[in-house]
Amino acid sequence: MPLLRQSSAARLHRRKPMIHASDADVHAGKGKAAAQDNVEMETLHVVQEVASPQQEVDTEQATVVHTGVEDAKAEGKIEADGGPHPLRAKAAPQEVHAEPVKAVVDDGDADATQAAGTTRPEEKLHNGKTEVAQDNFVRKHDLQEFESIQSHGGLGLSLTDKGLLLNVLGHFSAYLPSALCVLGAVWGGAWTWLTFVVGWVVVPIADLILGADSYNLTEEEEKKFAESVWFRVVTWFHFPIQVATVTFGAYWVATHDLTWAEWLGVTFSIGTAEGFGIGCVHELIHRPGTVDFVSGVLSLCWSNYGHFWIEHLWGHHRNVASPLDPASSDVGDNVWTFVPRCMWLSFVEAWGIEAKILKSRGKGALSVDNRILQAYAVTALVAGAYHQAFGLAALPFFFAQGFIAAWIVDNTNYIEHYGLRRKEVSPGVYERVGWLHAWDTPELLSNSLLFKIQRHPDHHTNAGRPYQVLRTYPQAPTLPTGYAGMIALSWFPPLFWYVMDWRVALVKEQEREFRATGTLLGNAYPFPDGAQAVYSFDTEADKLFIPADYVVRASSNQPAFDQYAAQKEGRRGVSQYGRNRSARAAALLALVLAVSAGAVGGLRVVDHAVQALPRPTLFDRLGGLEGIRPLVSSIYAKHTADPLTAAWFEGKNHPVVEEHVVEFFAAGTGGDVTYTGRGMLDVHRGMQISGEAFLAVQDHVLTSLAEHGYGQAVKDEVLGILFSLRPDVLPDLKPIATAATGSAVEEGEL
Repeated sequence: MPLLRQSSAARLHRRKPMIHASDADVHAGKGKAAAQDNVEMETLHVVQEVASPQQEVDTEQATVVHTGVEDAKAEGKIEADGGPHPLRAKAAPQEVHAEPVKAVVDDGDADATQAAGTTRPEEKLHNGKTEVAQDNFVRKHDLQEFESIQSHGGLGLSLTDKGLLLNVLGHFSAYLPSALCVLGAVWGGAWTWLTFVVGWVVVPIADLILGADSYNLTEEEEKKFAESVWFRVVTWFHFPIQVATVTFGAYWVATHDLTWAEWLGVTFSIGTAEGFGIGCVHELIHRPGTVDFVSGVLSLCWSNYGHFWIEHLWGHHRNVASPLDPASSDVGDNVWTFVPRCMWLSFVEAWGIEAKILKSRGKGALSVDNRILQAYAVTALVAGAYHQAFGLAALPFFFAQGFIAAWIVDNTNYIEHYGLRRKEVSPGVYERVGWLHAWDTPELLSNSLLFKIQRHPDHHTNAGRPYQVLRTYPQAPTLPTGYAGMIALSWFPPLFWYVMDWRVALVKEQEREFRATGTLLGNAYPFPDGAQAVYSFDTEADKLFIPADYVVRASSNQPAFDQYAAQKEGRRGVSQYGRNRSARAAALLALVLAVSAGAVGGLRVVDHAVQALPRPTLFDRLGGLEGIRPLVSSIYAKHTADPLTAAWFEGKNHPVVEEHVVEFFAAGTGGDVTYTGRGMLDVHRGMQISGEAFLAVQDHVLTSLAEHGYGQAVKDEVLGILFSLRPDVLPDLKPIATAATGSAVEEGEL
């Protein structure tokens, strides 16, 4: 699907903010038509009071009420006592009462409409009766434009319809990035960037070629998938694999002599792997099972982002697609400023949420029960363990990979809700969360890697649905490709705005159409009913933010409007999924060949370039003469104290000999120092150095290096130099007699 396809009428990517539909047109002074839209959007909203799908509705007795305060309480923007939400700076909205009147609109789809996150089609009070305003919507864009952004084409492949086993196995692909991190680090050079390149280049290209898996489960299939424990088992692998990968990275950077480019490659690759893990972590923190939830929280501790789950469950899900949510981006937001702001404000909001929960349980915000403090205490313990095991060199890596993973988390937030805003039904109060308030992405590959987090509108409308049964519909706001491609695109803000802003304009038009006519793209309501924006393991905490009566029970997992049947009938406004399959198959083959060629040739060229980069000498890494003098002093002291080597130094001028060793050590490690002593062969000839004595010298050197905090890479390099001098230092080497057999070990076997 072309990313930039749009007509001249739809080119709304200019760099001016798109104000929310409720006041944008008036503020921008766009004329009579815009003002008419504004009047339509600002009309007092009333909705039929209906029972749940399980109850009979008496339409003659249904009363019409103003939804502002009711939705305010439901959304958590107004506290139980009617006061303002603590995170909102505005004054508390005043309650508005409407006299009950008889509803003249009898629509059995009312529950479904509320589940969509929007009110019923615009209704006005007129002569004591409710009238539906259906004559004030004018479509500004052709239906073909909507069809073009909804269709992801692709090869026509799907996985969701292939049965439980293949779907479970497909999600194990989520752990491939971690495996690539290890391979890249071991291969070294440019290969250390392997996971980063695969994640942000190869996966986006493959997403564009493979396209969408748009299949939604039937009622029977959904029940089977939802009850299967194997979809949970797949997620349980995430935390141990994450710990193993991060621990490997800490060990590797601390014990190997890496160039700065290799260090960055290892760090960014592992940070990318953990960032891709957000799909699994996101699922775990939403699940009520103890193993699931604890695994998710501990995973966030390894990414130094332990407060995220609190803000996400009870802040983001309550305030999403509104100015109250720091994790929902608006049109014109720049990702490079949005993410840092989101990181800070999310922490502030998480602290306020946790304080409110603790207060409801009679505890203070600074008590030991504060789960934010607990999470960062775990992070500190992990950092301390890595320091103890691998030294100080492991800590910059540990904190850097965590920051990269956290950045990817909030970069994901940036693309998930970009430009989408819920209607403000009264000051600071917003309509129910629904299908038009998050971007959907049905891509086959990235949904397998990310545990279907990309079917995001369903997740926000029905937060309790497990990942394996989430649904996707083309009438929902649809991104042009998967999360990996959109995140990489967002790093280039002007290009991202060019691709996305006109899509936001089309979604705004869909909203106006639905409010005015009750249809989307000329068709009936296309989404399943049911709604539950907040869902977590802690049902009591959920009630603090979303009352129980805010939940709308679903009557079915299927929508009333069958989009697939409509597509077969050739109706407009429904997606065309199977276009350009042969071209995409050729492109996929080209991608495979290109990746293979790059693996053999391209990365090898880059590897040579990386290896050619200047790197500090061993002399510099030992700290120059200031570091070598105390090191040599330690080695020399061990030589003179060890019975195997002490005899060599009897009667010697120790200060002079030690200074010669310093000079030799400095010159041999690349320092600009002149050695003034005798040649190695002359010095050691006739000393009758045994194999045991040589091993003792080696032990003195290694022990002293460890005492002075040098890593394994430096030890290996020093030992390499020592062994290269054996012909000169050990001309009279004697065999080593073993204690067990009395046999000798020849020189070549040392």
